[in-house]
Amino acid sequence: MIGYIDLGNGHASSRVLPPELRRDFIGGRGFTSKLIHDLVPLNIDALDPGNTVVLAVGPLAGTLAPSTGRITIGAKSPLTGILGDGNAGGHAGAEMKYAGYDALVITGRAEHPTHVHVGDGTISFHDASGIWGAAVSETERMVRERCDDTEAHVISIGPAGENCVRYASLIADGSRAAARCGIGAVWGSKRLKALSLRGTGGVDIAHPESFHEHVCETLEAIYADPVYPTLSERGTPFLIDSAQLGGGLATRNNQQGVADDYDAISCERFYTHHRKRSFACFACPIHCSNIAIATSADGRHITSEGPEYESIVCLGPKCGIMSLPAIIEANRACNELGLDTISCGSTIGFAMELWQHGIISAQDTGGIDLAWGNEDSVLSLIEMIARREGYGDALAQGVRRYAKRVGPAARPYALHVKGLEVPAFDGRAAKGFALGWAVSSRGADHLRALPNFELLGYPPFEAQRRFGDRHASDPYDERGKAELVTWHENFSAVVDSAEMCKYTTFSTYAVTPGMLATLLHDVVGDAYDAEQLMRCGERIVTLERMIDISFGGACRDTLPDRILHEPLPQGPARGNTVDLASMVERYYELRGWDRNGVPTADALKQLGLAPSPDGDAPPRV
Repeated sequence: MIGYIDLGNGHASSRVLPPELRRDFIGGRGFTSKLIHDLVPLNIDALDPGNTVVLAVGPLAGTLAPSTGRITIGAKSPLTGILGDGNAGGHAGAEMKYAGYDALVITGRAEHPTHVHVGDGTISFHDASGIWGAAVSETERMVRERCDDTEAHVISIGPAGENCVRYASLIADGSRAAARCGIGAVWGSKRLKALSLRGTGGVDIAHPESFHEHVCETLEAIYADPVYPTLSERGTPFLIDSAQLGGGLATRNNQQGVADDYDAISCERFYTHHRKRSFACFACPIHCSNIAIATSADGRHITSEGPEYESIVCLGPKCGIMSLPAIIEANRACNELGLDTISCGSTIGFAMELWQHGIISAQDTGGIDLAWGNEDSVLSLIEMIARREGYGDALAQGVRRYAKRVGPAARPYALHVKGLEVPAFDGRAAKGFALGWAVSSRGADHLRALPNFELLGYPPFEAQRRFGDRHASDPYDERGKAELVTWHENFSAVVDSAEMCKYTTFSTYAVTPGMLATLLHDVVGDAYDAEQLMRCGERIVTLERMIDISFGGACRDTLPDRILHEPLPQGPARGNTVDLASMVERYYELRGWDRNGVPTADALKQLGLAPSPDGDAPPRV
């Protein structure tokens, strides 16, 4: 079922899910992208009431299929101007399914701050004026009180979303962030403070006996994978060590790929001194999330979920900060205020490099010292960005817009793709990731492809077997990376649409397309096989390319000048740049797109996305 929520008139309705939508786009991200394509006006400003927000869960949500409680939330992005979405773990996805909804479509702008509650087949509207301005944890507490239900699951914005910071995040279940692309700012523009979910229904399973058997087989495969013990015990901070060893640890706005005093933020130090315990999202056997504890510089006790690898790097080495207590405090502040840690840390790191080169001064920053490693300045700026106060208002626009404001001198240091700030692993040390950033429908995003295969030490013969090129396993080699990224993008779209966590598919590589097709068949009853499933992934990736073109973000498939032309100065990847053109040319060929990155008529026809009579858009459901 799809729920339609009009904040402008306080009206809600429901419609039966079209079977062709499930068949062609699976669920989750596939639904989100398809509905955004169908419903968002092409020339609308992302913060206009006419922008549409879509929340969608996967067909496995609420079942025992491992790691399937995730949810995708999308809209036209206020940061990039193209397709935007965030994906969150926790329990909200399963709860939405229990309430009877596969997708929610939110339009309009409320007259006053609003909280929407989604129950068993019902949607109600509540005044949130008394909650507006509250941080995320306080928002969740007050929403549950108003629902009179301590078990309601809440997705909300903090002050950053209310103030339309262009990289404001949505936070589910206290700290599970749908962080990227600024969808929290879209909620703020609609005066939507929170959405609570509480369902008591079940999930129909077409073939329960075989489903139970296949769930057990899937769990056994996850437990048997060699990456599982480390990921389960240490969580994503173990990737810090891998990044340092591979020369891709983004340091000082990616001026370096290794950090000189790395031991201060190593996984071992985090695990020994700051990790209190681990916990899991819904139905997850990996339980990679951590609760961290630290003592601030002024003696305060800090408890925070995470930080995850990306947050540690972007709030730490990217800003020259090599202190885990400071990083843990900054991560907690971002979660409470509703900020994407990747974009926030990257934007501050960009400003710090401008300060280093004398392009900006204290006169520009309102007296804030932006020397590398200044912990107090970073913590102050996080608060100022969220509230759009002083210099924080300039940084709230993100790297691309702030660079334009500063002028041409800022361009060499402005690290973004299509307006989205680059993540934590330097693309010069992982050429597949670099290509994935360049062609991603969201901009500089590591998760649209997530080609971890090149970082996990697989031998060349395994790369040859899987991708047809032995060089695909070498992170420093551009050869074979188009094949690597194309496969990973297609399967990533499938996994995001089934709403299974990618740690089961691209970190452990335990769950294969065939295994996932079997689980989907058991639950939905449709006769998916691995090839059909991967074709669905290809369809979703291609539709997203058409959405970006229609939004005016025609194929800017490039990388920041630093990644393309500036060699890494030290470490294992010393001297590396990225020869992007050769990889992109081959990628377009594999996709069936023309030399400008536009899907050809034949490619669209083969995927069931043939242009409508006006010739410029796929058919709408």
